[in-house]
Amino acid sequence: MTEEHSDSHPKKTGKIGYSERKITQLRELKTIIWGLDLDEGLRFSVDYPGYKDGAYLFLTKCDDKYCTSIRERVLDTSANQFYPGGKEQWKYFETAETAWVFVSKFLKNPIEAYYY
Repeated sequence: MTEEHSDSHPKKTGKIGYSERKITQLRELKTIIWGLDLDEGLRFSVDYPGYKDGAYLFLTKCDDKYCTSIRERVLDTSANQFYPGGKEQWKYFETAETAWVFVSKFLKNPIEAYYY
């Protein structure tokens, strides 16, 4: 049962205080996943069963495992923007390969992924 790299491309600083960069190519996305450090992660916008307006899927590395956090997309009507909130699920994976198998099920073109 599955328990539930640095690169040369510049990242943009977000309003939240960390920098992120949009990923558009599957090859680059896989390279990043296999090389994730503990202080790095990926954020995806995905359709997820049971989440009315979709979800954000976060992928990070924690110790020697990969961790996904699936967070409901909640609309802030005053700002007319979505933010992570509401429902939340966590899954842990032993390897980059098993994390990729899970994450890739939710990817659609064009990919909406951000590396931070």
